[in-house]
Amino acid sequence: MSNIERRAGFTLVEMMAVMMIVALISALVVTWTFGSGRPTLKAVALEAAALLRRERLGAMLSGHPRQVALDVSTRSLIGDSGGKVAVPRDVSLDLLAAEQSNGDLQGVARFEPDGASTGAVLAFAKERARYEVRVDWFSGRVSVDAP
Repeated sequence: MSNIERRAGFTLVEMMAVMMIVALISALVVTWTFGSGRPTLKAVALEAAALLRRERLGAMLSGHPRQVALDVSTRSLIGDSGGKVAVPRDVSLDLLAAEQSNGDLQGVARFEPDGASTGAVLAFAKERARYEVRVDWFSGRVSVDAP
């Protein structure tokens, strides 16, 4: 058998290396395109809950009511203390609140100095994932649920 005949074709090791590279690239593409919604959605829900908790604590410490409102035109949650959470365009937001709207601002929740609130439910959804930020009206407690 000559030297040229031995070098013709691919070895099993070379074929396995190519298959592994293709599998890795495929896994990365699937992760980047389909799995990117849940972490972004969770981050927005946690930021919104943190803003609501800060406003509740601010009301209790200052002795004055504090409010969180939704600016409909910019899709941002805005607290009386100046805190702001932007809701991305690809995230849907459903709001159930007892507060009234004032132009572009829709009231989300008002916190009283005793810790109580008007209550609210903010539902963030994207790509079959959903997180709910709930504000208990009696205790003012803020929780994040993934139903």
